[in-house]
Amino acid sequence: MNIFALLAKSTPEATSNVLTSAYETFSGIVNIVLPVLAAFLLILGIILGVKVGVQFAQAEDDEAKKKAKGQLINIVIGFLVAIVFVAIIAAVLNGGAVKKLFGDQVQSNDIV
Repeated sequence: MNIFALLAKSTPEATSNVLTSAYETFSGIVNIVLPVLAAFLLILGIILGVKVGVQFAQAEDDEAKKKAKGQLINIVIGFLVAIVFVAIIAAVLNGGAVKKLFGDQVQSNDIV
């Protein structure tokens, strides 16, 4: 069936149901993926930080210490950027921006 024919025959109630379903699906996916992503980033940051920290402690010449120090600084910066990214996504989802995206079709008790 043609998508335009479906849209032409749709009623406001059908549109509301589609938007509510899309919102529920989107929020369900994000509510599963976001904590998993945050946990993965935390574990990765700790593992890489320990690995490079050990390399820094074992380095004997100045060049190796300088390289390990640079890597450690990059790991910390990358970890902080990733945490800020996750925090921004959580704030946008919990701040009502998703409801504005889907319009007034989504009931207020459905918001994450």
